[in-house]
Amino acid sequence: MPRLRAAVPSRRLTVFLLRDVLIADDAITTDQPPVKIGLEPGSGLEGAFYYKSRPATAPNWLSFVRPILSSDPNVTSSSSSAVLVLKAGAEFFALTFGFGRSLLDQTKIERQFGLKVALNRVNPDQIRSIDAKTFEDMVVSKNIQTSRSTDFPSFGVDVTRDIVRAVVGEPSDKNFAKRVSGSDALVVNLNILPKDLPAKLLEFLAAYEDTAYKANFDWIDHLSIVLDKDVQEALDVELIKELNSGSFGSTHLAMPEPLDWQDIDSFKITGTRAAEYDELDLEEYFKGLPRPVLFTMDALKTRKVSVKFGRNSDYESRWSLYDCLVSEQSHKGELFVLIEGRWFAVSKSLIKQVDDFAKQLTPAVTTLPPAVAGEHEDVYNARVADADPQLVNLDKKILRAAGASSGIEAADLMSTSGEFIHVKRKSRSSTLSHLFAQGSVSATTLVGDLTFRANLRKAIEDAAKPRDPAPWLDLVPSTAAIDRGRMSVSYVVIADSAKAGVEWLPFFSRLNLMQHGKQLLNLGVHVSLERVNAS
Repeated sequence: MPRLRAAVPSRRLTVFLLRDVLIADDAITTDQPPVKIGLEPGSGLEGAFYYKSRPATAPNWLSFVRPILSSDPNVTSSSSSAVLVLKAGAEFFALTFGFGRSLLDQTKIERQFGLKVALNRVNPDQIRSIDAKTFEDMVVSKNIQTSRSTDFPSFGVDVTRDIVRAVVGEPSDKNFAKRVSGSDALVVNLNILPKDLPAKLLEFLAAYEDTAYKANFDWIDHLSIVLDKDVQEALDVELIKELNSGSFGSTHLAMPEPLDWQDIDSFKITGTRAAEYDELDLEEYFKGLPRPVLFTMDALKTRKVSVKFGRNSDYESRWSLYDCLVSEQSHKGELFVLIEGRWFAVSKSLIKQVDDFAKQLTPAVTTLPPAVAGEHEDVYNARVADADPQLVNLDKKILRAAGASSGIEAADLMSTSGEFIHVKRKSRSSTLSHLFAQGSVSATTLVGDLTFRANLRKAIEDAAKPRDPAPWLDLVPSTAAIDRGRMSVSYVVIADSAKAGVEWLPFFSRLNLMQHGKQLLNLGVHVSLERVNAS
């Protein structure tokens, strides 16, 4: 039977919950104020409408092809941005249209509003898409979609390591919305008229404040938003101290939201005049700042990070510098992380799980000497291998596995006792994430791929000359099963730190270590962790 056309057309609405907004104008950026239009008094709605439109201009790609054209084409394009700010109950909401988010003061957006609404109202067996992030110095963003609605475990997200950023799914109550997508914004498809928006916005607010998500998604509380103003201020003070010291061991820059890298041309950050950056890098930004550098919270929150997209000639102000900082700081014995402009407390249960794993790892079997200050890893590896007849240097020997599109480094050093040693200098967490991944990928491939083994055997023969390679080749049989009981993966980090225990590793690096370490232990391979100082 054919469906009857709905009396009210379906609308795709993008909704933000606002904070620290007393009047509608508080929600709007002051950089380049848009045009404001008041609402009809008889509408019963409280708020205002804001818009900005660019005049039609020739697209920037036209100048590229114009020299070879026999006539000038009449091609123009334009863009528009709009925001409807409405009050519902005691709260203000923003509904954005086109590029409307760029008109909002980004500090006024309630983070994770849409995500909490989605997790509270989505049917746990009817999820269609998940965006997740791994927060390290190199923030890894991934979008996982399924061909049909399914349950959360089907997406393969590791809730001890990945932070869910957005969810798309079908709500249990179809009167709530046809489909719900949630991150900072809530995106819904509704049959609704403007006059009915306040009631619906209050329904969204109730969904945000609900705790139903705990039944199926309680892991989201591994990171809980810090609401205590005193704690926030204390953490900001520690952040400022670190930045002004010029030490960035616990802090780096990352985009607060996923953007398509194919569309991005470059970035600009307030304070470095006309400098352009291919990517967001805190060290590179500091190098371009006039000296001396003395940051304040006001500077972090007012300095803008702008993006130039390939489709536009202008830079678009997207975030504050503060919103782009990812940082780990401790306060009164607890660990906190700054993500997307908000401080989160890391649950003690997750910290205990991660630290217990790291603490049970033994030191490397092979005793390695200290590194020389400023010594590069390849120089260190060569020096260590030359001094120890039990070691062979495999650094930078990239080997192929069967059907692989890219190569794998088996190890930096390999001992006659079966120890595959992976060495990295601790300069940033991304370096360490690569280190831990390299160990697990190499060992897994070595156990199961004969092509990789054949290539490794040849690399050992070349690296061992003029010594007899037999002690190392015996550990890598051509076809027989690898004796995993003789095999171990040792992670060696060159780092100077006075911190005790495992705290010399940033928390998210320890989390990454646990993930890859468990894979190795499940493979039947011994795992060790060693810190080497630089003299």
